[in-house]
Amino acid sequence: MPGLNDFLTSPLFDHVLLSKGLVLFTLFLLAIRFFPEFPRKLTLLLVSLVLIEIATSPFYVFLFVAFVGLFYYLLLFWLQWSPRKKEWSYLVSGLLIVFYFLLMNHPALRTPWTGQMVHKFGIAYSLFRLLSVVFEVGRGSPLPADPLDYFIYLFFAPTFFQGPIERLDEFQENLQENISEVRPLSLRGTGSEIIRIAGAFVKGWLVLRFLTLDWKDFFDTPQHYSYLFLWWGVYVRAISFYLFVSAANDLTIACSALAGYRVHENYDYPYFKRNLAEFWRSWHMTLVRFLRDYIYIPLGGNRRHIFFNFLVIFLTIALWHVTSWAFLIWGLWHGLGMCVLRIWQNFWKQVEQQKTPKSFYGLLQDWSRSHPRFIYVVSNLLTFHFVAISWLPFWGGHPQGVNLFLRLISGNHWKLFLW
Repeated sequence: MPGLNDFLTSPLFDHVLLSKGLVLFTLFLLAIRFFPEFPRKLTLLLVSLVLIEIATSPFYVFLFVAFVGLFYYLLLFWLQWSPRKKEWSYLVSGLLIVFYFLLMNHPALRTPWTGQMVHKFGIAYSLFRLLSVVFEVGRGSPLPADPLDYFIYLFFAPTFFQGPIERLDEFQENLQENISEVRPLSLRGTGSEIIRIAGAFVKGWLVLRFLTLDWKDFFDTPQHYSYLFLWWGVYVRAISFYLFVSAANDLTIACSALAGYRVHENYDYPYFKRNLAEFWRSWHMTLVRFLRDYIYIPLGGNRRHIFFNFLVIFLTIALWHVTSWAFLIWGLWHGLGMCVLRIWQNFWKQVEQQKTPKSFYGLLQDWSRSHPRFIYVVSNLLTFHFVAISWLPFWGGHPQGVNLFLRLISGNHWKLFLW
């Protein structure tokens, strides 16, 4: 089995969020907290750009800084001269989204000129930050008077590559000059963040040591495995994926906190939730909040066209990841799942309102309320399996992951040991 040295030299550890660069970034910013006269904002921006340059390339950093700088001054012009800010916000947002999809699969993004991390991470999360700024400006919020606040928000190294997706007004609270007084270091707080950092590395080590399969062979030749092993692979992929993304999230939040910056939580034990709605309130929470506030509620939210709104939200998440049939199937699966859940919940609300003393459904509802632990376990298992199997097209792609996904949800499940 892999040992500690294998872990330290693995691609998992070398991930941009699980690397020594972020730790050095934190130590440096932690040190300058003790020097209030130090130009903190400028230093933060420069150090962030250096770390992004290490993961990408000087050309990419220069191009991106120039683009967001031009975008800032265009927004200033828009604020001063346009009386119809809301309408313009939709136009600018649409242009940003089109620009994103044009760039996402462009071969030029996977060259030495731009670096390997651009396609997967840099552009994706930056899109949501820029869209957030556009929407808030459209609602009447002002741009930061200090352009450094805007640039730091977009290029803050710990959150640049994999979130969380902060909002500009919330992030600006981190940029107060007296941050050392507002958020003083404490032994208890520092100790808890160090423990969280250690826990992030433990999660990564657990994934490498105990939750590793030959995923290429698993998706390419599933006929070599029994149904029992294929389901084992579903569980391993689901758990390892959560441990990895939550480890990255823990490291980002803890390192930011040590340096005096607060960012939102992104995961809240999502695999222990009772239904799909609770899962999505606990998985990638800042992404879901963004889509809820800027897409779901403007479309009508829970008031009208709710099923259509669900499908739009999850197909948007799918398209944001990558334009492929596999991700569209994943998004459709979750969108339909949310529709079925809402129908189920509405049915039981009607049972509650129309319940008679001898109603079968009324008695069943009373029994479920008297056995909450049993209901929780059953609903949690159903939710976990619904989510876990959806990671097959997410990770396996098209057609391998899609075929395996369809085979497992429609195959002969009693044939556990033979294909």
